[in-house]
Amino acid sequence: MLACAAVCAIIGIVAAVDLAHTESRVPDFASRDCQSDQASCFNAQLSEGLARERAAEPLQREYESRAWLYAFAILAVLALGTAWSMRANPRTEWPRIFTNLGVIGVWVGIGVIVVLVTTDGNVVEPPPAPLLMLPVVLLVAAVAGTLIGREEEWAVQSQTDQIRERVLQVGKLAIHVGTAGEAKRSKLEELARWFATAALALTAVTCVLALAFVLAQPGCDTGGGPPHWTDPIDAGTAVAAIAGAAAGIGALLLRRWIAALISLIGCPVSLLLVLVSTCAFS
Repeated sequence: MLACAAVCAIIGIVAAVDLAHTESRVPDFASRDCQSDQASCFNAQLSEGLARERAAEPLQREYESRAWLYAFAILAVLALGTAWSMRANPRTEWPRIFTNLGVIGVWVGIGVIVVLVTTDGNVVEPPPAPLLMLPVVLLVAAVAGTLIGREEEWAVQSQTDQIRERVLQVGKLAIHVGTAGEAKRSKLEELARWFATAALALTAVTCVLALAFVLAQPGCDTGGGPPHWTDPIDAGTAVAAIAGAAAGIGALLLRRWIAALISLIGCPVSLLLVLVSTCAFS
């Protein structure tokens, strides 16, 4: 976990350095001390401000594209760290792992709010969507893991208590298997079915929105902008992709392999196609 935290910290430092470097590329103009009767000074100041904003717009779009890559890289590292912890620890420790994941999500959310507040008004700002995605995904994963842990009874008793409980329950085994065990399995099956359906549906929505956005984009060598009706589509694609990936993680934990595979591949690929169509990598 220390290595996972170190890698995430390195990615965050790279993102911060990238933001500072991107902001330094915006042309800066000397401040003017205009008097109240100097209209020409105010006009020149306004023109310089507008020119600086126009120069910052393409840099802002480019950094937003890279910010999504940074965010997904951090989530991938955290996913690998969580999987390694679950593999290296007994099942009785799994609830603690997801509890720690929720605590990390809360602190990351506080840090994201601080970053967004302190950088508000900068020429090039960190985009809120990929930043807010980090705590949301962490909290969703923590809640899903906690709920599944309660259903699966990961926090079991010690070995002695298990043996004593089995001895006491020998006479009720048939009833338990026939009623309570069946009820538990049916609840898990229903939850797994819900996650799989949600993952597939959200992945389909993501793919449709991404396809509509990509087809409407002009070529990178034309210099023209996309139609105005595509403005909310990229944000909708990102939201649907985040929700689809979260549902895919839930389906993966509940052993719905096909639905999880489709969502965890389809959603990131759709987002990548959206980024490529905006000429972010050209």
